[in-house]
Amino acid sequence: MKLKSVETFAGRMICFVRVTDSDGDCGWGITAPFDADITAQILHRLAAGIALEPFEDFTVVADEIIRRQYKYLGSFLARAAAGIDTALWDLTAKKKGVSVAELAGKKKNREYIDLYASSMKRDLPVQEEADRLRAIQDKFGYRSIKLHPGIPVGRDQDFWENRTEDMIDAMVKTAQPDTHIIVDVNGNYSVEKAIEMARFMHAHGIKLFEEPCPYWEIEKTQAVREACAEIGIPVAGGEQDYIDTMWERMIDRRVMDVCQPDLLYIGGFSRALRIARHAADKGLQVTPHTSNRSPILVMGLHYMSCIDTPYPFLECGIEDDFWAVECYEPQVEIKNGRAAVPTAPGWGFEPSKEWLAKSIYNITR
Repeated sequence: MKLKSVETFAGRMICFVRVTDSDGDCGWGITAPFDADITAQILHRLAAGIALEPFEDFTVVADEIIRRQYKYLGSFLARAAAGIDTALWDLTAKKKGVSVAELAGKKKNREYIDLYASSMKRDLPVQEEADRLRAIQDKFGYRSIKLHPGIPVGRDQDFWENRTEDMIDAMVKTAQPDTHIIVDVNGNYSVEKAIEMARFMHAHGIKLFEEPCPYWEIEKTQAVREACAEIGIPVAGGEQDYIDTMWERMIDRRVMDVCQPDLLYIGGFSRALRIARHAADKGLQVTPHTSNRSPILVMGLHYMSCIDTPYPFLECGIEDDFWAVECYEPQVEIKNGRAAVPTAPGWGFEPSKEWLAKSIYNITR
């Protein structure tokens, strides 16, 4: 494969990437959201030139970008590589006339993916939040809900005393019977506090405890997971991680039970698929971090349809974030708590022309 151009269409929150090959065929991808205009600059400065070189295997391009730009290893470089990688998947699938899921090896009977409703509200009054989530559950049919209590990386602090405990208690009482509830504390806890809270969560029927300790302190997360194995509640994590060797250590040492790579933070679909294969080899489940309804949710549907050991649910953000949904079409339709895996060639979405017209444009050729 030989590309002749790499283009970006960027805003503060979203950056689309278009690659065009020597035949004139195009594919669309996206970098990780948030400060995406910065990612676009890095993409053209550090990544696009490498992507324009000829490659026999398009799935190695993101790895090559990250390896060659080792002096700049960091989240923004991985986010830029993800934009190119996801565009290459779209281009290749379209040229073959298949969806990305089919190109990646879609499994039988994975036409629909069950979703969990992921709340981003951390400081609403307890019963207000519980009632809000129950209403959304009733409207869209979600069988699973995720709470985000506590202060991210907050050193055991809550927004007010006992909010997390009260929030869990209220949600268990307010949700539909047998709702699969997940609690994500975004690295808030020390080992001691995490184990204390794990006992509370298990007693209340919580099904998954996500990111108990700061993500870079993997020994602490491992200590929590080992204690949680005795308590009876699995631990999830990994959404922030993008370094291959860190992922290898976490999986080989079973730092978590459920791996949650972010398809765009990690450097793209190709790299996330490798994590899923390694996790499956070690008997771990996988579900990607897809916390908003931008095109990352579409990509998550493709991913969950082709990996070997999927967790029962895929994350779906429930907040009314206009920036996430105004930029592309068609939107993901949610019925009975699930969504269909797109079957159109490529990813199955296109950037909004109105959004593109307002974006910051750049090209490398």
